[in-house]
Amino acid sequence: MSDTAVPASKGGASSRIRIKNPSQAGRYASPWSTREKIGMLLWLIVAALFFHTTPKPLNAWRLFLLRLFGCKISGRPFVHGTCIIKIPWQLTLEDRAALGPKSEVYNLGHVTLKRACVVSQYAYICGGTHDLNDPGLPLQVGDIVIGEEAVLGAKTMVLPGVQVGTGAVLGAGAGAAKDLEPWMIYVGNPAKALKKREMRAV
Repeated sequence: MSDTAVPASKGGASSRIRIKNPSQAGRYASPWSTREKIGMLLWLIVAALFFHTTPKPLNAWRLFLLRLFGCKISGRPFVHGTCIIKIPWQLTLEDRAALGPKSEVYNLGHVTLKRACVVSQYAYICGGTHDLNDPGLPLQVGDIVIGEEAVLGAKTMVLPGVQVGTGAVLGAGAGAAKDLEPWMIYVGNPAKALKKREMRAV
């Protein structure tokens, strides 16, 4: 079933948020199809037995399992064994992207980690929310993109529909509800621009 867009202002994260299942019967009904629920259950079992139990050097094995469940992978990204990924087939990992220890990708919408980005320990990428103005509380999802060379610090949170620009930094404990501009450093919750990120010549 295709998603339906939610009316929102032009541009920005809010315009990328949509209802997962317009036919959802009510707040206690699942918005997921039977096939999706079976796939998520199988992944939960496989991850518990063969993914989270692996030591750090077995990255290639973890990438194999993710590919097996539909994750789009290019090059050699790194995914720590303690990382939690909700739906592998809604994840894209590019070369040298890194998911650190205890990070979580709650990708109810699609999440893309671009080349060489870093998601630090305990960072939380959240692709879902609810329409709190609707008594039925329908599930809303938003695609998230973490740009090339971007860094999400420890215990950061990125909310649905957000695009983190190339080279942007979200400082430890900060929360991003809006897009982050390229090569800027953000701190606080809600995140505010602190200064430009100046990369030293190698």
